[in-house]
Amino acid sequence: MKPSETPRNSETPTGLSPSADSEPQKKRKVIAGRGLVMFIAGVAVAAFCLYMFIALYGIYAHT
Repeated sequence: MKPSETPRNSETPTGLSPSADSEPQKKRKVIAGRGLVMFIAGVAVAAFCLYMFIALYGIYAHT
């Protein structure tokens, strides 16, 4: 291995620093992290849809 190369642990996902957690706990944390990201993205999409509904309603219902 060259000095510039870093050893890659196939069990540690990119962006996650190695820890002393057991394998099942690491997998659970990765799944929980992805779930949290998806939940936040879902809330953002719902907020954007509500914003668009209000904006379009205001435009078309203007009296």
